[in-house]
Amino acid sequence: MNYLHLLSSLGIGGAHPGGLMLTKQIFESEQYPLDYKILDAGCGTGQTAAYLTQLGYNVTGIDINMQMIEHATIRNHINQLNIPYYVEDLAHTSFSDASFDLVLCESVLQFTSLTKTLSEIARILKSNGSVVAIEMVQDGTLTSEEQFEIKSFYGCEQIYTISEWKQCFLKHHIPLSKVLTKTDILFIDENEPTTEFSPIEDIPQDVFELLSEHERLTQKYSNKLSFCILFGQKC
Repeated sequence: MNYLHLLSSLGIGGAHPGGLMLTKQIFESEQYPLDYKILDAGCGTGQTAAYLTQLGYNVTGIDINMQMIEHATIRNHINQLNIPYYVEDLAHTSFSDASFDLVLCESVLQFTSLTKTLSEIARILKSNGSVVAIEMVQDGTLTSEEQFEIKSFYGCEQIYTISEWKQCFLKHHIPLSKVLTKTDILFIDENEPTTEFSPIEDIPQDVFELLSEHERLTQKYSNKLSFCILFGQKC
């Protein structure tokens, strides 16, 4: 089991930095038009998709993990929503060209091959369409051994600096118009929970070991890893 499988086995929603609280802050601040068609790419348990739908947006969710889509479908039923969810890989979706006004990625792109996923995002975005991505960022210098430890645990190809994120987006004709770092973000309600747990199967013992390892790495690299919010617009 790896870290992404851990999230699915626990049915964790809002696992990205800041959780749903940060997502709310982004959409309250940016005020995207309510007629926007939004793709929640890597939708997980559907927490964000449900929130955006209740705001009035037309939302579609995709996730490569079947268990996550099962969680999201259950949420649909509980909340009497009709959000379409699909088991799909963001690197090659079934959507037509220019299908969405906005693609939202919450701790998703870091775990993909950016060459493939950013190319696909550019294809399915409408002209002048937007991307919002909440992603891990390298804040300090990492040794090759440290990079190996982090990449091995989280299953990511590379740990990007803000400058490298900018280069990747620009290469796929989605220049970043704005980047917010952790210090730019104000959490109004510090008591609001950022994640939720809804396991649908017996939790294996190694899950607890992975949780402990995640916590250890978080503490170990607290001064070298952070997160940022990337705002891109297709040109």
